[in-house]
Amino acid sequence: MKCKRCGKKAIANLRAYGIALCEECYPEFYIRLVKRSIKRHGILKESERILAAVSGGKDSSAMAAVLKELGYDIELLYIDLGIGEYSKESERVVKDLSKNLDVKLNIVRLKDYGFTVDEVARGMRRKTCSACGTAKRYIMNRFGRESGFEVVATGHTAEDIVSFYIKNVAGGAKVWAEKLMPRNEPFDEKIVARAKPLFEMSEKENMLYVLVENIPYTLMECPHAPKPEWKEIVYEIERRKPGFVKNFLRGLVRPAEEFDETRYCKICGEVASGEICAFCKLRMRFEGLR
Repeated sequence: MKCKRCGKKAIANLRAYGIALCEECYPEFYIRLVKRSIKRHGILKESERILAAVSGGKDSSAMAAVLKELGYDIELLYIDLGIGEYSKESERVVKDLSKNLDVKLNIVRLKDYGFTVDEVARGMRRKTCSACGTAKRYIMNRFGRESGFEVVATGHTAEDIVSFYIKNVAGGAKVWAEKLMPRNEPFDEKIVARAKPLFEMSEKENMLYVLVENIPYTLMECPHAPKPEWKEIVYEIERRKPGFVKNFLRGLVRPAEEFDETRYCKICGEVASGEICAFCKLRMRFEGLR
C-alpha cells in the first residue's frame, strides 16, 4: 500500500477519507483536519487563553500538541485524582509532554479537596466513574476561571461523543447528550467555555499522530474504568460502514440548550442545578463515610 500523496510506503489506510498516507504526509493531513474542524464549528478563537486538560493518554496529548502546532495560546492542566500507580504514571507523562511542547503545566491534586478517587472507589464502589467525572468538571471549571482562562479544552474524540450520545438517548436522558457539542458557551459568569478541538477526530487518527510525532503518552488505563460496551458498538458500526462516526457528528451539531435559571451552591458558591452542587454533595457524602 502506497501513500496517495507521495508514493512512499503508507502507514495507514484511512477508509473514512478514502486515502492512504505515509508517516511524513500524515501529520500535515491530521493538522489540517483539526484546523478545518475548529474553524467549521467555531470551537476556538485565535485570541483566547486556552487551558488544555491532559490526562497522559493519547487523545489529550494529541490535542495539546496540535493546538500548540496551530499557534494557540495554551497551558496544560493535569488533575491528580489519586488513583495509585495510574496517577503517578500519568503525571510523569504529562510532565514529559509539557517539556516536549515547551508549554506550562498546572497540577491540581484532588486530595487537597479532602479525598481521592481510590478512596471513593473503596467507599462508594459503583459511583466511582460518576464521582471522578464530577470532580474533573468542577476542578477544570474552577481552576480555569480563577486562573483567567477563557476556555477549557478537553480531548474528547469522535467515538466518545457518538457513544455517549447513543447511550444517553437510549437511556432516555437526551438532555445530557445535547451538551456534547463542539463548544459549549458559558451561561453564567462563573462558567468557563468548554471546547472539544478533536470533536471530529477518531482515536485511531490521534494514536497515529502521537506515534509519528513522538508525542509523550501512556497506554496505561484507569483501573476503575468501566468496559467500553457502547464504544464497541460504535467501533463495529464504523468497521462495517466507514465514515459513519463523522457523518453522525455533523448531523448532531445544533444550537446548545438554553437555561432558564442559574443557581449557586450554598457551600462553595459555584454554579449548581440545586442548592448544593454535585461536587460538594460528593465531598459531604465521602466525609460521612469516614
